[in-house]
Amino acid sequence: MSVELPEIQILAEQMTQILLDKKIKSYDLQDFEKLQRVGFINKNRDDYDRLVGCTIKSINYRGNVIHIKMNKKMNLVLCPDYGAEILYHKDRDSLPKKHHLKIEFSDDTFFTIRQTGMGCILAASDSGVKDLYVIKRDFSDTPSPVGEHEFTFERFCELLDAKKQNIKAAIVGRTAIVVGLSNAAFQEIIYKARIHPKRNTSSLDDDEKHDLYDAMKQILNARICSGGKDSWKNLFGEQGRYTPVMGSNMKEKDCPECGARIEMITHGGGQVYFCPRCQK
Repeated sequence: MSVELPEIQILAEQMTQILLDKKIKSYDLQDFEKLQRVGFINKNRDDYDRLVGCTIKSINYRGNVIHIKMNKKMNLVLCPDYGAEILYHKDRDSLPKKHHLKIEFSDDTFFTIRQTGMGCILAASDSGVKDLYVIKRDFSDTPSPVGEHEFTFERFCELLDAKKQNIKAAIVGRTAIVVGLSNAAFQEIIYKARIHPKRNTSSLDDDEKHDLYDAMKQILNARICSGGKDSWKNLFGEQGRYTPVMGSNMKEKDCPECGARIEMITHGGGQVYFCPRCQK
């Protein structure tokens, strides 16, 4: 399951509440070789040694990335992208059987991360963190669809009009006009806006652009307010309460608005579910 901006915001806020000023006593890497080969974990395992003795000073997030800044000029960058279990543990008894990175703090509490899909767990110095791909990607000039006042409807239209590309490429991926969204959010947003997944941004009229902007805001904020998607668990292992209005959960079901059978196409590198009657 992809971890998108709403879940990243929830995680980062919880981590800020519970992890600030904690000092790292030790760490353990497990079952990490496959991730290491593709660059999702540092090539040099010794980079994590530099985290020991560090104290967490701040936690920032943007898009799909959480940046944990420590003293001693060290950082831990988490990008769960296509799925991860990121959990806080009050004691050793609650630790999971599997992890990729386990951190023990000086107060005998723990923090574990296990990637369940593509994503990264990277230790980096202050001088090196700015060169990480995910930092460049998400801590960029590309606006965030929630939490930034300057992302107005007028700004949204300006960015959308400049693209003249498929609507999915404008919302998801390297050429997107926003950060932090993937195929899951895309399916919901265009369903609520009643836009077909194969539409080009150049074909959208002003009303459709407004519907798209409003749908993006409403869905993402609803996910945040509901504690994340119902297939996702937060820092404390609590399940989210938000059920997607469109996506793989609607396979072989009927549209709740018009009753038409939901269809699926392979599009833009993933499966997209949509209503053939509502979305034009």
